[in-house]
Amino acid sequence: MRLPIRLLVPALLALSVVGCSCQRQTDDRAAATTPAPARPQDDAAARAAAEAAQRAQAQNQQRVEAMTEAVNTLHLYLQQLSSGKRELAEKHWAYGRQPRGNEEAGLHQIEQFSGMRIENDTPEPLDQESVPESLEIPVELRVSLPGGENRRYTGWYRMRRDPVDRSWKLTATSLSVALR
Repeated sequence: MRLPIRLLVPALLALSVVGCSCQRQTDDRAAATTPAPARPQDDAAARAAAEAAQRAQAQNQQRVEAMTEAVNTLHLYLQQLSSGKRELAEKHWAYGRQPRGNEEAGLHQIEQFSGMRIENDTPEPLDQESVPESLEIPVELRVSLPGGENRRYTGWYRMRRDPVDRSWKLTATSLSVALR
């Protein structure tokens, strides 16, 4: 449990009064028992620790934002693909590449969708960077086709951040039709 600093200071003052003895001491003895004032080293160490914690928090925020941006790009690709906007969808692939039919288990070849439900798990970094530049995103897709046919796909998409415009691009995929 963390207490706000404004509640912590009065509590510490109260404890210091309770711990005092009512006996009178000579000046020498009083001086020996009085704590030394905080050293500048302690202040510098506390500041350095606080700054390190702030940097770690900022870095974690950047990591979360990067993963969220990648997932949003993947969802946009799949939404554009399922709504018939193939040219827009294909722009999400790196290097002008398009998935081969077997990589997306024929998903790219479906002419018309009635609907698509996209679920993903937490992206997994493929590099050792503190803010990942390459991710693998596990997915499960539920596709409805005209005529009432439903399909379920499971697998993953790999994405890499474009070094020029810093956008996320699809680089690989492995989907398969899941049996119910």
